[in-house]
Amino acid sequence: MTIAYVMMQNLRRNRTRTALTIIAFALPMAIFVAAISLVVALIEINAISARELRLGVHHKTTLVNPLPEGTRRKIEALDPGGKRLTAVCGMRWFGGKIPNESGTIQSLAADADTFPRVYSDAELTPAEIEAWNRDRAAAVVGAGVAETYGSKYSGWKPGGRVVLKSTVPPYLELEFHIVKVMQAKGQANVFYFRRDYLTESFKTAGIDSPDCNIFWVKCNDAASLAALQREIDQTFANSPNETKSEDENTFRAGFTQALGNLPGLMRAMAIVVVVIIALVAGNTMMMSFRERTRELAVFKAIGFQSWRIFFVVLTESLLLALLGALIGIVPTTLFLLSFPIRRMGYLPISALTVSPWAVVISVVIALIVGFAAGLWPAYQALRLKTVDALRRVG
Repeated sequence: MTIAYVMMQNLRRNRTRTALTIIAFALPMAIFVAAISLVVALIEINAISARELRLGVHHKTTLVNPLPEGTRRKIEALDPGGKRLTAVCGMRWFGGKIPNESGTIQSLAADADTFPRVYSDAELTPAEIEAWNRDRAAAVVGAGVAETYGSKYSGWKPGGRVVLKSTVPPYLELEFHIVKVMQAKGQANVFYFRRDYLTESFKTAGIDSPDCNIFWVKCNDAASLAALQREIDQTFANSPNETKSEDENTFRAGFTQALGNLPGLMRAMAIVVVVIIALVAGNTMMMSFRERTRELAVFKAIGFQSWRIFFVVLTESLLLALLGALIGIVPTTLFLLSFPIRRMGYLPISALTVSPWAVVISVVIALIVGFAAGLWPAYQALRLKTVDALRRVG
């Protein structure tokens, strides 16, 4: 009679309880993998954004209040030699949506001349830059947006034509010509087009509104970013258009936190998951040990060494934990790889896919919890006295 045989018989003893224990491991582990994958994706996007060295300058009171178009020239004047900043790109919120659709696309009108330099991560080729400069209706769209709407509507590809209706007054409906679908991480859910096209459309509607909601400043290095952040706000201090300058990660965090502190919530959820499975596993192993006290005593009586009994009980707990973790992780991984979530709202994530780190961490946690849950019952089995155990149960 091998140890493996004994363990399998123990798992078959109460199949309902074994199945429920495995499920109790599987469900929290599936949630854990998805939650940690989201946190890892956000951390990766933040690292990419930090490397881009972009500084967002908007009105100190609120992003809704526009800044004059001349703000760009004043910012550029802080570095006339171009030693600290590469370019400044003014943007205005358009908030377009497809007519008769409810979802809003993060669509912004950008300065045509500086957009390719400030957003170098869009990776526009010379031919695409030429098309962008030549066509006032040109647009650059993120892969997440293109994939979401491309499955329902034609035109969401390079060379295609799409129509968006603004969700802010005067509710313009404009046609755009897509010149680029961006594959860059962090630019998945945005839609950029030329600001001069929007300004002309405003004038056609009888509105003169060339202002911007935000100016993005592309800096040459981290030291320049920090210095310009202070200098810009000092330049506009005590004026009707006081500014608030933020690096891109800080600016994005404001939108993310509007949905809740997602990284913090995900970490808290992960802790709750670990506590839940620890309680479930510990309770299960203690019940199993109490039910098998006489059986373990008999094993000792017929010559099983104490360390083998200890090993059987502990390994059974580890096996339950591992089976539960795999049953939770594998389907979650296959689902996210087969059906990635392409639209993440205002989060700069093209798709929520499983992080290898999340898988490794979840398996390790499951084994640690399984070890901890089985350690005390295994220790009791190690110290079990045959005569006392048989007398107590019999």
